[in-house]
Amino acid sequence: MDQLLSGAKKFGNSHRHLINQFCLEPTMSAKKMNLVFASHLTTVKLKRHPEVVMRIQATPETSKELTKALVKTLNTENGIQKKDFRPWRFVISTDEKTPTEYVTMTGCTRNSSIISEASEMTKAERALFFAIVEEMLISDGEVPMTLIYKMIQQEPHKIPGTKLDVFFNRMVRQKYFSMDEDMEFLEISPRTLVELEAWIRAKFAAELKMCTLCRKIIARPIYTAECKKCHALFHFNCFRNATVIADQDHLQCGKCDERITKFEVEEQMEAKRVEGRARAKSRAQNPRQTRRTPVVDLEEKKEEEEEEEEQEKKTNETKIEVDTDDDQPGTSDRRKRKAAPPKRKKIILASSDSDSD
Repeated sequence: MDQLLSGAKKFGNSHRHLINQFCLEPTMSAKKMNLVFASHLTTVKLKRHPEVVMRIQATPETSKELTKALVKTLNTENGIQKKDFRPWRFVISTDEKTPTEYVTMTGCTRNSSIISEASEMTKAERALFFAIVEEMLISDGEVPMTLIYKMIQQEPHKIPGTKLDVFFNRMVRQKYFSMDEDMEFLEISPRTLVELEAWIRAKFAAELKMCTLCRKIIARPIYTAECKKCHALFHFNCFRNATVIADQDHLQCGKCDERITKFEVEEQMEAKRVEGRARAKSRAQNPRQTRRTPVVDLEEKKEEEEEEEEQEKKTNETKIEVDTDDDQPGTSDRRKRKAAPPKRKKIILASSDSDSD
């Protein structure tokens, strides 16, 4: 394990191999990233048998240390400073629903958003993507599929059902979203939060909830620990890690020194989960009351279109009637007589000039 840690702190071919893997899979778990790096380092550089990697004994602390060392070396040069331009940025994030840590490869600036998939998304898919993210952020980090089916029935994110399935399969496969076990709710993922962090902070500045410990965005308030006195919020993973480090089953709030026990937090999460699913179902039934962009009723839209078509038919009929009147005998002669005076005026002027001469 010491050789892995020392090799992770110096940029080399194993880091390049890791970057190539991230180009194919921009978001992977920290455990998988460590395994990919360790396999390449031991087999290619150290010339060991591939089974040696499986015999390496690592504790959770050493695994986290290896992850941090790899991310620091990938973002900088030898962990000191960036000597050359690198069009990427690696970010460690934790799934709020599970304690799984992920590493995401995103653009070189903090304002980059879905750079890797911008060219693949159509205009309607991009509009739908941001509409879903907005709905997730103003709710509990998940959206019912029934609400999404209503969203795709109107512009600008109108998508046919067959293309919608392909779009969701791609977004889930590339870890922008995730599906629950019953395939009824679409859930936000760490990759979306990482790549859209600047956009989320700018658009939802007044509505965002931040973790008191890590100061990162809370997208899923269901999986949080809340202080009953000052209502400070903590990621459940951050709260649990703090209790493990302190070797105790409770934590004191940093704002009001209130004692928060792990048993109370688990009860809060269960109650929030039930309330969150109830809110999600009511939101799917009444999207007009909750969504910022109201969903258009298809029946009302059809009635409006039929009224417009009837009005157009009436105007066309009046035009036809006017044209038929013009074809009646005598009308064209009268119009010619009305158009004749300018010609007679020109003739009179010409005749007067000739008389003067």
